[in-house]
Amino acid sequence: MMRLVRALVYSNVFVAILLTFLTVCTYALVGAIEVHWYVPASIFLGSFVLYTFHRLYKIDFIPEDQLAQRHSWVLNYANQLKYAMSIAVFLQLLILPNFDADAIVWVIPAAIISAGYTIPLLPTSFGWQRFRDIPLAKPLIISLVASYLTFGFPVFEQLGMSALFSASFFPLFVERFLFLLAVTIPFDLRDFSNDRHAGLNTLATQFGFQRGRQIAVMISVLWFAQSCYLSIQTEVWWQACAVYGLIFTIVLLAFALLKESWAELRYTLVFEGLILLYALVVFLFSRFHAVA
Repeated sequence: MMRLVRALVYSNVFVAILLTFLTVCTYALVGAIEVHWYVPASIFLGSFVLYTFHRLYKIDFIPEDQLAQRHSWVLNYANQLKYAMSIAVFLQLLILPNFDADAIVWVIPAAIISAGYTIPLLPTSFGWQRFRDIPLAKPLIISLVASYLTFGFPVFEQLGMSALFSASFFPLFVERFLFLLAVTIPFDLRDFSNDRHAGLNTLATQFGFQRGRQIAVMISVLWFAQSCYLSIQTEVWWQACAVYGLIFTIVLLAFALLKESWAELRYTLVFEGLILLYALVVFLFSRFHAVA
């Protein structure tokens, strides 16, 4: 069983499924758009390719003493992952004609930022750097791109980019961004030791494990406040606030139990599991307050 769990997590299939489900939740939440199957399909294929590329890129150059369990797994199954990436890219090309030119144009910035997270695309006085090398940028980039694709993509694909920044949709985008930011920070904390050896200036290396956890908790508070504010505008506001309060309590419990000694698989199962819980709640409650 654990072998299957490791395969789902380390192959990036699990995170691709999560992002796809978040995209489907957006269709349930936004009543003004129709379900276009090729959008969540593209999210699954694209996220799988990008995450797998990130794992494989220069993995042979990682010092042996810095190889985490996920790196060792990827090294063992590198060829299979490359074949799977090739199939995913081929399928993505088959899906591409379903999109109009405007939708493709607005996806490009997310694709560039995602590629620049792994490949040095940023010119600086110290040479070319990755976007993740920008101090404190890692969780911000991940949560922003994930929110943009899982919430923004279904909206602007049908209604145009201006709709995303309207009073109806932008607060929902902010709410998703805050939640994803809060549960992404722990992965910065997980990589504290390796990032410090690599000389990266991350939230964890800058503030330490305990302070980084406190920052994540404060962002969780902001997310809960934003969720309650949006729920108050619905007919079932107290039920929604109660359910979001339950999620908030579980998030706080996860941060309270979080330890530096946790295995990396536990980080994934707990904090990506929270994303799954959040997505389920959004999906179930969306029928009560769908945005027209």
